[in-house]
Amino acid sequence: MSQIQYEEPLEPVYPFNSPGTSIILHSGLFSGDWEGERKGVMELTCQPGAEVRWKIQHEARELSRIDHKVATLHFERHGRKWTLSAPQRSWGVENEEITTRGWINSATLERTDAQLKRVIVHWMNLPRIDGPIALKYPDGLQRSSGRWKAKVDGWSITLDVRPDYRKAMKDSNKEHVYLLTHVMEIRRTDGDEFTSPAVDSLIECLRVTLSFASGHWVAPVLPVGFDSAGEVAWERWGSPICDRARSIGTAWLYGGHHEDIAELITRAVPAFGDRKRPGITRYQMMLATQAVGSGFLEQRILAAVPALEHLAWEQLVLKGKMTSKEYDDRFAEDRLRYLLKRAWIPTRIDTHLPALAKYARAQGKLDGPSAITRVRNRLIHPKTPEDQIYRHEGLVLDTWRLTLHYVTLLILHSIGYQGSYQNPTQSGWAGDSSPVPWAGKGDFRTALPPSKSAARRSNGTERSTRGRSRHKRSN
Repeated sequence: MSQIQYEEPLEPVYPFNSPGTSIILHSGLFSGDWEGERKGVMELTCQPGAEVRWKIQHEARELSRIDHKVATLHFERHGRKWTLSAPQRSWGVENEEITTRGWINSATLERTDAQLKRVIVHWMNLPRIDGPIALKYPDGLQRSSGRWKAKVDGWSITLDVRPDYRKAMKDSNKEHVYLLTHVMEIRRTDGDEFTSPAVDSLIECLRVTLSFASGHWVAPVLPVGFDSAGEVAWERWGSPICDRARSIGTAWLYGGHHEDIAELITRAVPAFGDRKRPGITRYQMMLATQAVGSGFLEQRILAAVPALEHLAWEQLVLKGKMTSKEYDDRFAEDRLRYLLKRAWIPTRIDTHLPALAKYARAQGKLDGPSAITRVRNRLIHPKTPEDQIYRHEGLVLDTWRLTLHYVTLLILHSIGYQGSYQNPTQSGWAGDSSPVPWAGKGDFRTALPPSKSAARRSNGTERSTRGRSRHKRSN
């Protein structure tokens, strides 16, 4: 029996916080639109919202000299002097001293021409990603798993989960707060130095990709870059786009499958950097993430539909399979069906969606693409009071689940993902994943969708003027 090889955990620059407690970014003396220096603090709050706030104490006689709209803050950090211009929110009396408060959306502290050797990134509210590598902590605690590693596109990425993750997340779920859950280190695989814009692009890719996989917004926060001498050469403070730590979202990726996480990141990074399709994968993943937990079910459906349209436009028009005029001359449901068939994605409506299946049968045995397209049309353009879809109990929920299923799989197919997938239309245990339908296969060879006139003829709706009228009213 082989002995377990333990590795030392990464050390976060900002220690893992308790649920809801603020993260102190800088505490010390500040100068500005007043005489001398005053004590102050800069912090990332984690309850009720996640944002960077500052607070400075003043003497009462200084109040008339302070600009109550914008504050210019001067402070020293890592042996260098920095200046920030920050909106000022309010002032008040605290411990018999005047206290001014405000916030900053984002601030970058970077040395001129900084060259970085490694970057530490702290992750907020990321679902547990448990890699196969064992860790041994300074206090003697040992864990047989906890570290995930990957090499992609010239980058070496290491991700450690906080050792008390389960307890911390259990406590945070009670309060719905923000919490540091992981720490990540980024280096170049060849050991070379790199610039902050280069690593910023990678961090943004990881932010969107892991949010897309998790089914809610997670955030890389407080990145800190070190030079070859081990000195801090770059760091960024900012108020993150992040959902609260709670049981929300529909994750299609199971965090315990470290091979699937590596497969996803390996596919996503080149897709984000593809100059032939700039911004496309990022936009589609962002829409898909919004379609999981943003507002009511109707809003989620309407967030997913643009993603389907964008995927169809990219695959059919941008890749030269048809002109924009030919694209407009196809029904949306036919375009969607073509994309699904090409990716080996079944178009039938299974029994896990009973309300949608019942609606599809009543409408003439519709398949999935037709059913969700027509429900969407009824949501936006109901033709008569009797046309309302709300009289079909569960129909909106089933439509959202199937639409999300299609969007997620088509995005994964577009970047070449070959791992496993948790189907949001089916209930089951965490980790119940199946290979994506196209795994190990090429694109399914299928004909392009027919034009609208050809589709009408195939449905027998052009036999008479009366037939055409009936078709127009139902579409």
